[in-house]
Amino acid sequence: MTEDGKLALIVAYYLSRCDKEAWANLGYTSTRQGFAELGDILNVNPSTLRYRRDEFDAYNNNSRVGWLRPISGTRAKIVQAFQDTDDDALLEIVKEIINNKTFRDSEEYADMIAVLAAPSKKRVKPVAPFYAPRGQTGRTAENLFKEYFERTKLPVDGELVDRRDDGCGYDYEIRTRDGSHLVEVKGLAADEGGILFTNKEWEVARKAKEKYYVVIIRNLSGEPILEVIQNPTAQLSPKKSIYTSIQVSWTVPANMLKSLRKRPG
Repeated sequence: MTEDGKLALIVAYYLSRCDKEAWANLGYTSTRQGFAELGDILNVNPSTLRYRRDEFDAYNNNSRVGWLRPISGTRAKIVQAFQDTDDDALLEIVKEIINNKTFRDSEEYADMIAVLAAPSKKRVKPVAPFYAPRGQTGRTAENLFKEYFERTKLPVDGELVDRRDDGCGYDYEIRTRDGSHLVEVKGLAADEGGILFTNKEWEVARKAKEKYYVVIIRNLSGEPILEVIQNPTAQLSPKKSIYTSIQVSWTVPANMLKSLRKRPG
């Protein structure tokens, strides 16, 4: 696949994953205008870009059904590489692709293409849909869990502590007299679908055992259904996948910090 094709696939994945919000973030008021202009920028046919977006729909929480079939090669690599990249970071990458004419000469571009260089021999099946960490679906599910806990004091009564921004392998801690109970919330737009654990979540669950709960909130696009699984590592047998995930970071070099120190206060 050409480099133009790979970049177009990344943009198509973003359009599928963030749906209507993606067009607004990129400054387009209509999908027809968006596909036409992006096709011109990316050197691909607008209908091809639309088709590529639809291929990813079965892997994302959006209003379209998409193509319910396995994908392979670079498409599979893109799903694997970006499924843990948060929406804001993915938007930064897409903006670089479509707005920065020198992006292809940068180290960031080389690093990203290196991740996608070797086509995946493994076919990735739709799971209708993947759980997307801290996306809109995730936030909705987390808020619903908070309301549920305040109303029922389940899965265990105690003090609810928000740990979502702590990167500790769970979303909430419930402090009780017999110690801390940990809650990880997963949201699904549809009634059916699989969930994804990060390695940290699974390892924390393995150690916490009966004090770790997974709360799955299904059918977020309709009437939500809540399911609680205590000690998931004893009840579930997930398939482990090892892949390189693309993330965005911002590095401030030492000389820049040094130059600030020399300025008068």
